[in-house]
Amino acid sequence: MNQPFNGRTAIRGAIMVMGSTYVTYALGLLTSVLVARTLGPSDFGRYTYMVWMAGLLIMCSNNGLTTTVIRFASESLGRGSPQTARSIHGWLRRWQLACVAIVTVVFLLTMPFFTPAGWEGHLAVFAAVVLIAAIAKAMFLFDVSVAKGYGLFHVEARSTVTMSLINIVAVLALVMLKAPLLAYLLLFTALSVGYVVCSSVMLRKAEVRPSREPVDPATLARLKRHLGWTVLLTLAYAISNKSIETWMLNAMVGSAAVGFFAIAAALTRGGVDLLASGLGTVLMPMMGHAFGKGGQDGVNAIMANAMRYFAFIGLLLAGTGALLADSAVALLYGPAYEAVVLPLRVMMVVGGFTMVGGAFNALLSTTDNQRLRVGYVLFSVVSVAVLSVLLIPRYGLNGAVAAHAISEVLIFTLMATGVSRLLKLRVPWRELGRMVACALVAIAVAVVPMLVGGTNFWTELAAGLIYAAVFVLGTVVIRAWRADDVQHLGALLQRYPGLAGRMQGRLQRWADGLPTDSVR
Repeated sequence: MNQPFNGRTAIRGAIMVMGSTYVTYALGLLTSVLVARTLGPSDFGRYTYMVWMAGLLIMCSNNGLTTTVIRFASESLGRGSPQTARSIHGWLRRWQLACVAIVTVVFLLTMPFFTPAGWEGHLAVFAAVVLIAAIAKAMFLFDVSVAKGYGLFHVEARSTVTMSLINIVAVLALVMLKAPLLAYLLLFTALSVGYVVCSSVMLRKAEVRPSREPVDPATLARLKRHLGWTVLLTLAYAISNKSIETWMLNAMVGSAAVGFFAIAAALTRGGVDLLASGLGTVLMPMMGHAFGKGGQDGVNAIMANAMRYFAFIGLLLAGTGALLADSAVALLYGPAYEAVVLPLRVMMVVGGFTMVGGAFNALLSTTDNQRLRVGYVLFSVVSVAVLSVLLIPRYGLNGAVAAHAISEVLIFTLMATGVSRLLKLRVPWRELGRMVACALVAIAVAVVPMLVGGTNFWTELAAGLIYAAVFVLGTVVIRAWRADDVQHLGALLQRYPGLAGRMQGRLQRWADGLPTDSVR
């Protein structure tokens, strides 16, 4: 049972998830472009609003269950107790079914307050699409979380790739048939059901099944405490994660603004997933396993590395995303969606600079400090609500973007400083400072083509590529890495013997010039 959690297997899991994310994101982006261009801003806004509504119900249905099953299943396996892992799986599955039933009733009672703008006469269709998709996808995400707890990262990878391929084929058919909005909504619903079918089949094949055996009292007490705080956290996050802005845009500005906001958020989320999905997927299971095996010290060692990796990825995303935003929107969505550019640029920069927050969230969940996460997210709900009320009625879409950005930066700053002090983390300031310096130099060099040749597709593309190249090479030149990082890279290259043989000497010389302790 320890096999899925050794270093080399974790790297393979990260690569598998990253590979599937690349495929899924590319197909999902193509799907989004086709649907947006076919339906137009208003109908596409209604489509994205219903997808958002389903996502909100998914978060409410699963609340803290997915995070809890990852953490406690992996911890139980780390302690050599697979039976406890199966009992936890069964206990949380029963809770999920109860939560799904409660959320369904609440949604049906409050549905008139959440109808998409311009669709007031289609409540039955709205309810059916949202509920079926939400229930199916909630069950899929729970299955995927169980699989992650067991180190079976292929369940998510294969399911998402399979359904993404089916989705793009079906969307192409609908585009050729000039299908209306309803057809795309029915496809969204059918695909959600397909996801849970895929995950269920793979879990049964891996012989991962829940047990009705009771969880031992000591573990159950810890689990309930963790789950209670995580439920509050997830429900608060569901409200704070662009939900207030989306609902207010739908009610006060119109469906087109909802679509613009959703496109910017989706492209930003896609950029984050493309660069950080592998690390994000394996981080919490690795932390949970380390906590079960060695306590806080083992988790802190992983956290120090995670902060550096997330910072590198985030700075890479912030610079390239900001430079390429204009050309990306024009190329993909056309002039009708020009209003997406500014929101996308802001969200890319904010998302990149706050990406390290993912490591802090995983740390708090793993070390029984969920109450701190709840506090931060509740503060986020209050801040984004106040900012949205102040800014959206007056500034519309730009007000929603400003409310989101200010709240994200504020919460990240409070979390990073507070958690580091409370848990006495040894933050790798040396490497983080050097990475920021590289980013500033890279952006100064990258804007030169735009200053000389003006702003157009080719100069923006050149600027994005120059930023990425200068930033990455700069981190190597000024020694923003550690010897352990080079060793991990060398282990990864062993999968390609020819390349590994040619690079071994260079990697060794690079590692010899780097410090070896995890942080300084």
